[in-house]
Parts: sequence; C-alpha cells; structure tokens
Amino acid sequence: MENETKSGFITELPLEAQKILKNMDFPVKRNEIIAQAKKSGALPDILRELGLLPDKQYNSAEEVAGELHMIYMGVPS
Repeated sequence: MENETKSGFITELPLEAQKILKNMDFPVKRNEIIAQAKKSGALPDILRELGLLPDKQYNSAEEVAGELHMIYMGVPS
C-alpha cells in the first residue's frame, strides 16, 4: 500500500525532475542523480532540491519521488 502512495508522488514532481528520473538506471546513489541532472542541464532549483536528498542508494524513481515529496511538503507529524 505504501508503494501505491509513493508512486503517485512522481507525477507531482516538476516535469524536469520527472524526465531526469525516467532516464536513470536504478539503483543509483544521490550523487549519480545529481550528475545526471547536471548533464541534462537542470535548473539550479532542481539541482538544489536533489542535493537535499538523503545520501543513500535509491532503487526506483518512485523512491526518489517519495523523498522529494517529503522535502517539498515536510515530514508528516
């Protein structure tokens, strides 16, 4: 059930972030996501947000989207 909720987060991301994640071969680490974003000419705001991701391995675009959702919205209390 948690995966169903997280999968919806990817459509809430800025279009540029969605494109970056769609072009990634998972699993990847945060620095690989940032490197791909830089290569694709991502806007500074997107790079900043990706830099806020926890430094860990991500197994899917949905997992990254879930983390970005928490960055955008804050952790629910």
